Amino acid sequence: MLRSKDMNHRDITRETAEAERLEKMNVNLGNAPVAKPGDNQQPQISSVEEISSLISQTTTDNKCPSCGATLTYDPTTGGLSCNFCGASVAIKTMPAAPGLGYSLDDLQNNAGRHLLLTNNKLVVCGTCGGQFVADKSALSGMCPYCGSNSITESGNSTGMLEPTGVIPFAISKEQAQENFKQWISARRLAPADLAKNSQITDLVGVYVPYWVFDCDTYTPYKGKFGKTVGSGDDQYTKYHKAEGVCKLPVKNLTFMASSRLEKDHFWKSVSKFDFNFTKRYDPNLLAGFWSESYTVDGTTAWQTAMGKIYSMIQTSIKRMEDADTIAKLDMKPEATNVRAKYILAPIWITSFNYNGTVYRVLINGQTNAIVGTWPRSLGRIFKIIGIVAAAVFGSQMLLALIRTLMNWLSSLG
Repeated sequence: MLRSKDMNHRDITRETAEAERLEKMNVNLGNAPVAKPGDNQQPQISSVEEISSLISQTTTDNKCPSCGATLTYDPTTGGLSCNFCGASVAIKTMPAAPGLGYSLDDLQNNAGRHLLLTNNKLVVCGTCGGQFVADKSALSGMCPYCGSNSITESGNSTGMLEPTGVIPFAISKEQAQENFKQWISARRLAPADLAKNSQITDLVGVYVPYWVFDCDTYTPYKGKFGKTVGSGDDQYTKYHKAEGVCKLPVKNLTFMASSRLEKDHFWKSVSKFDFNFTKRYDPNLLAGFWSESYTVDGTTAWQTAMGKIYSMIQTSIKRMEDADTIAKLDMKPEATNVRAKYILAPIWITSFNYNGTVYRVLINGQTNAIVGTWPRSLGRIFKIIGIVAAAVFGSQMLLALIRTLMNWLSSLG
């Protein structure tokens, strides 16, 4: 359970008290605690060192100008909207600069490290271990992953790197709900009453953290390469020796920055994003959504990335040498202009209860791709097996009849 920041009630005016009441109401009705949005006027950024100063200049309260309630980001309009009075506020977002990101020195030497925002805290789910960035004014909340209310504030809230970019939600809550209805109705092996008797929970929007790497590679190499020639008994591998230089640019090499989710194939199957639509980090884009903080740091992610890049270079060299196999390879790859981008990407999460069992569903907040678990009907499965078996048996009987007719015709000359 989260507690609000202590306040001196004697100094609270009636207007401020009313705004706080609306804020509490907004939280209790399910709006997730989020970072407060920044000012719309954002200066150009050319390096990580400028991010901290930018955030300190742009932090403001995202209160509705009409009623004082909390504004949330609206994927339909691309602006902020009020769930209480319907007011809307336009915002300006900027594309992420091509060269923006953390250097290896930033990651290794903690250069430029700072709190996400001075009025934020890190909260942890005691049930599933999820870590999220929350506004200090948040009173309570439920974990968007497992639904638990065992949310506590973490003492380790310092040293978090600022995100360098955000892929905004492009799919609204209403669109995601419609997508879910179509998806669940199309489960052919599910019980016939699944769509009718499923009790769906509310959709929750979550920004999931990713490390995205760009770099240039320069690799002198020499080796022995083989090419398969011929066919059948005359097939053999022809080898040749060669040396050269492989120049391979690496763009948007992506790794999940959550230790809980990085090996979860269920999450990976829906986590395919177009990073060309990344916006420069703006807290306005997070308003109304949960934001998971990274638990895999940039240095660790880069170690994993280097192994992937090494394999990519090998594949590129094999292609350059028109080879099927490599008998021997000596290469010395170097990576330059490394930029580590910390990107938040959108996922809608929901679950539904059917006959006492909870099934979870994930919807990509950019592409609308959906993946989920659902119950299977043994009756429908056996019915399909029976149809397939009958078709196979029928085809075999038909083939046998054709063979018999052909033999009979042959006997007649």
